[in-house]
Amino acid sequence: MLVGLAASPLHAQELDSAAVRAAFDSTVAAHTYTATLDGDTLTGPGADWLVERGREADHFLMGERHGTAEIPKVAASLYERLAEHGYGPVALEIGPFAAQATDEALEEGGYSTLESLITRYEGPAIPFLNRREESEMAARMAEAGATIWGVDYEFIFSLPMHLDALAEQAETNQEQEAVETAQQQMREEWGGAGGRAVAAADPAALQSLRAAFEPRGDETALARIDELLESNTIYAPYVRDEGTFFESSNRRESLMKERLIDSIRAWEAEHEEAPKVFHKNAHVAKHHSDHRFITLGGFMAEWARSRSEETFHVVADCNGGEIPQTGQGGGGSCTAWIGGEDSPFADHLRDDTVTVIDLQALRAEYFDSDVLPDELRYTLVAYDAYVAIPDVQHSEPLNPVPRGE
Repeated sequence: MLVGLAASPLHAQELDSAAVRAAFDSTVAAHTYTATLDGDTLTGPGADWLVERGREADHFLMGERHGTAEIPKVAASLYERLAEHGYGPVALEIGPFAAQATDEALEEGGYSTLESLITRYEGPAIPFLNRREESEMAARMAEAGATIWGVDYEFIFSLPMHLDALAEQAETNQEQEAVETAQQQMREEWGGAGGRAVAAADPAALQSLRAAFEPRGDETALARIDELLESNTIYAPYVRDEGTFFESSNRRESLMKERLIDSIRAWEAEHEEAPKVFHKNAHVAKHHSDHRFITLGGFMAEWARSRSEETFHVVADCNGGEIPQTGQGGGGSCTAWIGGEDSPFADHLRDDTVTVIDLQALRAEYFDSDVLPDELRYTLVAYDAYVAIPDVQHSEPLNPVPRGE
Protein backbone atom coordinates (compact mmCIF):
# COMPACT_ATOMS: atom_id res chain seq x y z
CA MET A 1 0.00 0.00 0.00
CA LEU A 2 1.44 3.37 -0.98
CA VAL A 3 1.12 5.95 1.75
CA GLY A 4 1.96 9.66 1.75
CA LEU A 5 2.30 10.16 -1.99
CA ALA A 6 -0.44 12.77 -2.15
CA ALA A 7 0.73 16.27 -1.22
CA SER A 8 -0.88 17.81 1.82
CA PRO A 9 -3.01 20.94 1.21
CA LEU A 10 -0.35 23.06 2.93
CA HIS A 11 2.44 21.59 0.83
CA ALA A 12 0.42 22.04 -2.35
CA GLN A 13 -0.21 25.65 -1.40
CA GLU A 14 3.52 26.17 -0.88
CA LEU A 15 4.24 24.63 -4.29
CA ASP A 16 1.64 26.87 -5.94
CA SER A 17 3.09 29.93 -4.21
CA ALA A 18 6.60 29.02 -5.30
CA ALA A 19 5.42 28.52 -8.87
CA VAL A 20 3.68 31.91 -8.90
CA ARG A 21 6.79 33.58 -7.53
CA ALA A 22 8.99 31.82 -10.08
CA ALA A 23 6.70 32.96 -12.89
CA PHE A 24 6.74 36.51 -11.52
CA ASP A 25 10.54 36.52 -11.34
CA SER A 26 10.74 35.23 -14.89
CA THR A 27 8.39 37.93 -16.17
CA VAL A 28 10.22 40.72 -14.33
CA ALA A 29 13.58 39.49 -15.59
CA ALA A 30 12.28 39.48 -19.16
CA HIS A 31 11.23 43.11 -18.83
CA THR A 32 14.22 44.50 -16.96
CA TYR A 33 16.98 46.48 -18.63
CA THR A 34 20.28 47.80 -17.35
CA ALA A 35 21.86 51.18 -17.91
CA THR A 36 25.06 52.91 -16.86
CA LEU A 37 25.40 56.46 -15.58
CA ASP A 38 28.81 57.25 -17.03
CA GLY A 39 29.69 60.66 -15.66
CA ASP A 40 26.71 62.78 -16.68
CA THR A 41 25.36 60.46 -19.38
CA LEU A 42 22.97 57.52 -19.14
CA THR A 43 23.84 54.80 -21.63
CA GLY A 44 22.97 51.18 -22.28
CA PRO A 45 19.85 49.15 -23.14
CA GLY A 46 17.79 50.71 -20.35
CA ALA A 47 18.54 54.22 -21.56
CA ASP A 48 17.73 53.26 -25.15
CA TRP A 49 14.45 51.66 -24.07
CA LEU A 50 13.40 54.78 -22.12
CA VAL A 51 14.23 57.05 -25.04
CA GLU A 52 12.24 54.86 -27.40
CA ARG A 53 9.22 55.00 -25.08
CA GLY A 54 9.60 58.76 -24.86
CA ARG A 55 9.92 59.08 -28.63
CA GLU A 56 6.57 57.31 -29.01
CA ALA A 57 4.88 59.60 -26.46
CA ASP A 58 3.95 63.28 -26.40
CA HIS A 59 4.66 63.75 -22.70
CA PHE A 60 7.55 62.08 -20.86
CA LEU A 61 6.75 62.47 -17.17
CA MET A 62 9.56 61.70 -14.73
CA GLY A 63 8.87 61.46 -11.02
CA GLU A 64 11.74 61.25 -8.63
CA ARG A 65 13.31 60.84 -5.24
CA HIS A 66 14.32 64.40 -4.36
CA GLY A 67 17.81 65.57 -3.52
CA THR A 68 20.12 63.07 -5.23
CA ALA A 69 23.08 64.01 -7.40
CA GLU A 70 22.33 61.29 -9.93
CA ILE A 71 18.67 61.75 -10.86
CA PRO A 72 19.06 65.22 -12.45
CA LYS A 73 21.93 63.80 -14.51
CA VAL A 74 19.66 61.01 -15.71
CA ALA A 75 16.92 63.53 -16.53
CA ALA A 76 19.29 65.80 -18.47
CA SER A 77 20.75 62.89 -20.40
CA LEU A 78 17.31 61.59 -21.39
CA TYR A 79 16.10 65.05 -22.37
CA GLU A 80 19.14 65.67 -24.58
CA ARG A 81 18.29 62.56 -26.56
CA LEU A 82 14.54 63.20 -26.60
CA ALA A 83 15.15 66.74 -27.88
CA GLU A 84 16.35 65.06 -31.07
CA HIS A 85 12.84 63.60 -31.38
CA GLY A 86 10.93 66.84 -31.05
CA TYR A 87 10.80 67.47 -27.32
CA GLY A 88 10.89 71.15 -26.41
CA PRO A 89 9.57 72.52 -23.10
CA VAL A 90 10.64 71.13 -19.73
CA ALA A 91 7.99 71.44 -17.00
CA LEU A 92 9.59 71.68 -13.55
CA GLU A 93 8.25 71.72 -10.00
CA ILE A 94 8.87 75.46 -9.62
CA GLY A 95 6.75 78.60 -9.96
CA PRO A 96 6.17 80.40 -13.28
CA PHE A 97 8.16 83.49 -12.29
CA ALA A 98 10.96 81.28 -10.96
CA ALA A 99 10.97 79.57 -14.36
CA GLN A 100 11.07 82.92 -16.14
CA ALA A 101 14.05 84.00 -14.03
CA THR A 102 15.74 80.66 -14.75
CA ASP A 103 15.23 80.98 -18.51
CA GLU A 104 16.52 84.54 -18.50
CA ALA A 105 19.62 83.60 -16.51
CA LEU A 106 20.41 80.64 -18.74
CA GLU A 107 19.92 82.70 -21.89
CA GLU A 108 22.17 85.43 -20.52
CA GLY A 109 25.08 83.30 -19.40
CA GLY A 110 24.28 79.63 -18.95
CA TYR A 111 24.99 77.78 -15.74
CA SER A 112 27.24 80.41 -14.16
CA THR A 113 24.58 83.12 -14.43
CA LEU A 114 21.95 80.77 -13.03
CA GLU A 115 24.23 79.94 -10.10
CA SER A 116 24.66 83.65 -9.44
CA LEU A 117 20.89 84.04 -9.32
CA ILE A 118 20.49 81.06 -6.99
CA THR A 119 23.17 82.30 -4.56
CA ARG A 120 22.15 85.97 -4.67
CA TYR A 121 19.66 85.71 -1.83
CA GLU A 122 19.96 84.73 1.80
CA GLY A 123 17.47 81.88 1.32
CA PRO A 124 16.83 79.63 -1.69
CA ALA A 125 14.47 81.55 -3.98
CA ILE A 126 14.03 78.67 -6.44
CA PRO A 127 13.48 75.13 -5.12
CA PHE A 128 15.48 72.17 -6.43
CA LEU A 129 17.62 74.46 -8.61
CA ASN A 130 19.21 75.58 -5.35
CA ARG A 131 21.20 72.33 -5.67
CA ARG A 132 24.13 72.26 -8.08
CA GLU A 133 23.22 69.17 -10.07
CA GLU A 134 19.67 70.43 -10.61
CA SER A 135 20.92 73.77 -11.94
CA GLU A 136 23.42 71.95 -14.14
CA MET A 137 20.53 69.85 -15.43
CA ALA A 138 18.53 72.97 -16.31
CA ALA A 139 21.56 74.43 -18.11
CA ARG A 140 22.05 71.25 -20.14
CA MET A 141 18.38 71.17 -21.07
CA ALA A 142 18.43 74.81 -22.14
CA GLU A 143 21.54 74.15 -24.23
CA ALA A 144 19.61 71.33 -25.94
CA GLY A 145 16.76 73.72 -26.75
CA ALA A 146 14.47 73.62 -23.74
CA THR A 147 12.20 76.38 -22.53
CA ILE A 148 11.65 75.97 -18.79
CA TRP A 149 8.04 75.95 -17.64
CA GLY A 150 7.15 76.49 -14.00
CA VAL A 151 3.94 74.68 -13.09
CA ASP A 152 4.05 74.90 -9.29
CA TYR A 153 3.68 77.69 -6.73
CA GLU A 154 6.40 80.20 -5.91
CA PHE A 155 8.73 78.91 -3.20
CA ILE A 156 8.34 79.75 0.46
CA PHE A 157 11.76 81.52 0.57
CA SER A 158 11.35 83.46 -2.69
CA LEU A 159 9.84 86.76 -1.53
CA PRO A 160 13.11 88.78 -1.72
CA MET A 161 13.50 87.83 -5.40
CA HIS A 162 9.94 88.87 -6.20
CA LEU A 163 10.15 92.14 -4.30
CA ASP A 164 13.39 92.96 -6.14
CA ALA A 165 11.58 92.38 -9.43
CA LEU A 166 8.65 94.54 -8.34
CA ALA A 167 11.06 97.28 -7.27
CA GLU A 168 12.49 97.30 -10.79
CA GLN A 169 9.00 97.41 -12.31
CA ALA A 170 7.71 100.17 -10.01
CA GLU A 171 7.24 103.47 -11.85
CA THR A 172 5.10 105.58 -9.54
CA ASN A 173 5.80 106.82 -6.03
CA GLN A 174 2.85 104.75 -4.81
CA GLU A 175 4.30 101.57 -6.28
CA GLN A 176 7.81 102.26 -4.96
CA GLU A 177 6.53 103.02 -1.47
CA ALA A 178 4.39 99.87 -1.46
CA VAL A 179 7.38 97.69 -2.36
CA GLU A 180 9.54 99.36 0.30
CA THR A 181 6.79 98.78 2.88
CA ALA A 182 6.60 95.10 1.95
CA GLN A 183 10.39 94.77 2.17
CA GLN A 184 10.35 96.31 5.64
CA GLN A 185 7.53 94.00 6.75
CA MET A 186 9.49 91.05 5.41
CA ARG A 187 12.54 92.02 7.46
CA GLU A 188 10.66 92.87 10.67
CA GLU A 189 7.51 90.74 10.71
CA TRP A 190 7.71 87.85 8.25
CA GLY A 191 10.93 86.13 9.24
CA GLY A 192 13.55 88.20 7.46
CA ALA A 193 15.11 87.93 4.03
CA GLY A 194 16.09 84.32 4.68
CA GLY A 195 12.80 83.33 6.27
CA ARG A 196 9.57 81.73 5.10
CA ALA A 197 8.16 85.11 4.17
CA VAL A 198 5.93 83.99 1.29
CA ALA A 199 3.97 81.92 3.79
CA ALA A 200 4.29 84.20 6.81
CA ALA A 201 3.15 87.36 5.03
CA ASP A 202 -0.18 88.84 6.05
CA PRO A 203 -2.48 88.35 3.03
CA ALA A 204 -3.89 91.84 3.61
CA ALA A 205 -0.40 93.28 3.19
CA LEU A 206 0.03 91.49 -0.13
CA GLN A 207 -3.38 92.77 -1.21
CA SER A 208 -2.22 96.30 -0.35
CA LEU A 209 0.87 95.76 -2.48
CA ARG A 210 -1.36 94.69 -5.35
CA ALA A 211 -3.65 97.68 -4.90
CA ALA A 212 -0.68 100.02 -5.33
CA PHE A 213 0.06 98.56 -8.78
CA GLU A 214 -3.55 98.39 -9.97
CA PRO A 215 -3.98 102.02 -11.20
CA ARG A 216 -1.22 101.70 -13.80
CA GLY A 217 -2.38 98.24 -14.85
CA ASP A 218 1.05 96.61 -15.14
CA GLU A 219 -0.11 93.09 -16.01
CA THR A 220 3.23 91.45 -15.30
CA ALA A 221 3.55 93.03 -11.86
CA LEU A 222 -0.05 92.21 -10.98
CA ALA A 223 0.39 88.61 -12.15
CA ARG A 224 3.50 88.26 -9.96
CA ILE A 225 1.64 89.54 -6.90
CA ASP A 226 -1.27 87.21 -7.67
CA GLU A 227 1.23 84.33 -7.68
CA LEU A 228 2.46 85.41 -4.26
CA LEU A 229 -1.11 85.53 -2.96
CA GLU A 230 -1.82 82.05 -4.32
CA SER A 231 1.37 80.64 -2.80
CA ASN A 232 0.60 82.40 0.47
CA THR A 233 -2.78 80.64 0.59
CA ILE A 234 -1.37 77.20 -0.19
CA TYR A 235 1.34 77.54 2.46
CA ALA A 236 -1.09 78.89 5.09
CA PRO A 237 -1.59 75.71 7.17
CA TYR A 238 2.16 75.10 7.32
CA VAL A 239 3.08 78.48 8.82
CA ARG A 240 0.02 80.49 9.81
CA ASP A 241 -2.23 77.67 11.10
CA GLU A 242 -4.94 78.72 8.66
CA GLY A 243 -6.87 76.32 6.45
CA THR A 244 -6.27 72.57 6.28
CA PHE A 245 -3.49 70.43 4.83
CA PHE A 246 -6.08 68.60 2.71
CA GLU A 247 -7.28 71.87 1.17
CA SER A 248 -3.70 72.99 0.64
CA SER A 249 -2.69 69.77 -1.15
CA ASN A 250 -5.74 69.80 -3.39
CA ARG A 251 -5.30 73.47 -4.24
CA ARG A 252 -1.66 72.95 -5.15
CA GLU A 253 -2.43 69.93 -7.33
CA SER A 254 -5.18 71.85 -9.14
CA LEU A 255 -2.86 74.81 -9.61
CA MET A 256 -0.26 72.62 -11.33
CA LYS A 257 -2.88 71.26 -13.72
CA GLU A 258 -4.03 74.77 -14.63
CA ARG A 259 -0.44 76.00 -15.06
CA LEU A 260 0.40 73.13 -17.37
CA ILE A 261 -2.66 73.50 -19.56
CA ASP A 262 -2.11 77.27 -19.80
CA SER A 263 1.52 76.68 -20.83
CA ILE A 264 0.54 74.13 -23.46
CA ARG A 265 -2.13 76.39 -24.93
CA ALA A 266 0.23 79.36 -25.01
CA TRP A 267 2.82 77.23 -26.80
CA GLU A 268 0.24 76.07 -29.34
CA ALA A 269 -0.89 79.64 -29.99
CA GLU A 270 2.69 80.72 -30.65
CA HIS A 271 3.99 77.68 -32.53
CA GLU A 272 0.78 76.40 -34.16
CA GLU A 273 1.52 72.86 -33.02
CA ALA A 274 1.28 70.84 -29.83
CA PRO A 275 4.50 70.58 -27.84
CA LYS A 276 6.24 67.40 -26.79
CA VAL A 277 6.90 68.06 -23.10
CA PHE A 278 9.47 66.59 -20.71
CA HIS A 279 8.21 66.77 -17.12
CA LYS A 280 10.40 66.41 -14.03
CA ASN A 281 8.04 66.57 -11.10
CA ALA A 282 7.31 64.35 -8.10
CA HIS A 283 3.56 64.64 -8.83
CA VAL A 284 3.46 62.68 -12.09
CA ALA A 285 2.11 59.38 -10.74
CA LYS A 286 -1.17 58.46 -12.45
CA HIS A 287 -2.79 57.59 -9.11
CA HIS A 288 -2.37 58.97 -5.59
CA SER A 289 -1.43 56.31 -3.06
CA ASP A 290 -4.25 57.23 -0.67
CA HIS A 291 -6.73 58.51 -3.29
CA ARG A 292 -6.97 62.00 -1.77
CA PHE A 293 -7.09 63.72 -5.13
CA ILE A 294 -6.55 63.25 -8.84
CA THR A 295 -2.83 63.69 -9.35
CA LEU A 296 -1.20 65.96 -11.88
CA GLY A 297 0.06 62.83 -13.64
CA GLY A 298 -3.36 61.20 -13.68
CA PHE A 299 -4.94 64.35 -15.02
CA MET A 300 -2.31 64.66 -17.75
CA ALA A 301 -2.79 61.03 -18.81
CA GLU A 302 -6.53 61.53 -19.30
CA TRP A 303 -6.28 65.03 -20.78
CA ALA A 304 -3.70 63.81 -23.28
CA ARG A 305 -5.93 60.87 -24.16
CA SER A 306 -8.74 63.31 -25.01
CA ARG A 307 -6.32 64.91 -27.50
CA SER A 308 -5.22 61.55 -28.98
CA GLU A 309 -1.82 62.01 -27.33
CA GLU A 310 0.26 59.57 -25.32
CA THR A 311 1.97 59.96 -21.96
CA PHE A 312 4.76 57.87 -20.47
CA HIS A 313 5.25 57.98 -16.70
CA VAL A 314 8.60 57.05 -15.13
CA VAL A 315 9.76 57.20 -11.54
CA ALA A 316 13.48 57.55 -10.81
CA ASP A 317 14.48 56.19 -7.42
CA CYS A 318 17.53 55.42 -5.35
CA ASN A 319 18.68 51.92 -4.48
CA GLY A 320 21.16 52.33 -1.65
CA GLY A 321 23.35 55.29 -0.86
CA GLU A 322 22.46 58.43 1.05
CA ILE A 323 19.66 60.96 0.53
CA PRO A 324 19.10 64.34 2.19
CA GLN A 325 16.06 65.40 4.17
CA THR A 326 13.47 66.86 1.79
CA GLY A 327 9.75 67.44 1.60
CA GLN A 328 9.43 63.72 0.82
CA GLY A 329 10.75 62.80 4.26
CA GLY A 330 13.84 62.40 6.38
CA GLY A 331 17.23 61.72 4.91
CA GLY A 332 19.74 58.96 5.56
CA SER A 333 20.23 55.58 3.97
CA CYS A 334 18.03 54.95 0.96
CA THR A 335 15.85 51.89 0.56
CA ALA A 336 14.28 51.71 -2.89
CA TRP A 337 10.55 52.36 -2.94
CA ILE A 338 9.96 48.91 -4.42
CA GLY A 339 12.86 47.34 -2.53
CA GLY A 340 13.34 46.07 0.99
CA GLU A 341 13.94 42.56 2.26
CA ASP A 342 10.36 41.39 1.77
CA SER A 343 9.77 42.91 -1.66
CA PRO A 344 9.48 40.50 -4.59
CA PHE A 345 11.35 43.11 -6.64
CA ALA A 346 14.37 43.18 -4.33
CA ASP A 347 16.33 40.48 -6.17
CA HIS A 348 15.85 42.33 -9.46
CA LEU A 349 17.43 45.62 -8.35
CA ARG A 350 21.12 45.65 -9.23
CA ASP A 351 23.68 47.06 -6.82
CA ASP A 352 26.25 47.69 -9.55
CA THR A 353 24.24 49.34 -12.31
CA VAL A 354 21.05 51.26 -13.03
CA THR A 355 17.97 49.02 -13.24
CA VAL A 356 15.03 49.87 -15.52
CA ILE A 357 11.81 47.84 -15.15
CA ASP A 358 8.91 47.93 -17.60
CA LEU A 359 5.94 48.06 -15.22
CA GLN A 360 3.38 48.08 -18.03
CA ALA A 361 4.32 44.52 -18.89
CA LEU A 362 3.45 43.34 -15.38
CA ARG A 363 0.06 44.99 -14.94
CA ALA A 364 -2.36 42.60 -16.58
CA GLU A 365 -1.05 39.49 -14.87
CA TYR A 366 0.12 40.77 -11.50
CA PHE A 367 -2.04 43.71 -10.42
CA ASP A 368 -4.50 41.29 -8.78
CA SER A 369 -1.89 38.74 -7.77
CA ASP A 370 -1.11 37.94 -4.16
CA VAL A 371 2.58 38.05 -5.01
CA LEU A 372 2.45 41.85 -4.63
CA PRO A 373 1.42 43.78 -1.51
CA ASP A 374 -0.99 46.67 -1.96
CA GLU A 375 1.66 49.41 -2.14
CA LEU A 376 3.45 47.63 -4.99
CA ARG A 377 0.20 47.07 -6.87
CA TYR A 378 -0.22 50.83 -6.67
CA THR A 379 3.21 51.29 -8.26
CA LEU A 380 2.20 49.10 -11.21
CA VAL A 381 -0.62 51.45 -12.16
CA ALA A 382 0.95 54.71 -11.00
CA TYR A 383 3.94 54.47 -13.35
CA ASP A 384 4.85 52.83 -16.63
CA ALA A 385 8.52 52.33 -15.77
CA TYR A 386 10.72 52.26 -12.69
CA VAL A 387 14.37 53.33 -12.61
CA ALA A 388 16.57 52.38 -9.65
CA ILE A 389 19.96 54.06 -9.31
CA PRO A 390 22.45 52.38 -6.96
CA ASP A 391 24.55 54.08 -4.30
CA VAL A 392 23.20 57.60 -4.75
CA GLN A 393 24.77 60.65 -3.16
CA HIS A 394 23.37 63.96 -1.90
CA SER A 395 23.21 66.69 -4.48
CA GLU A 396 25.33 69.71 -3.54
CA PRO A 397 23.46 72.68 -2.04
CA LEU A 398 24.25 76.02 -3.65
CA ASN A 399 21.86 77.81 -1.32
CA PRO A 400 20.54 75.33 1.25
CA VAL A 401 17.10 75.39 2.80
CA PRO A 402 17.64 76.78 6.33
CA ARG A 403 18.12 74.03 8.89
CA GLY A 404 14.90 72.94 10.50
CA GLU A 405 12.72 74.29 7.71
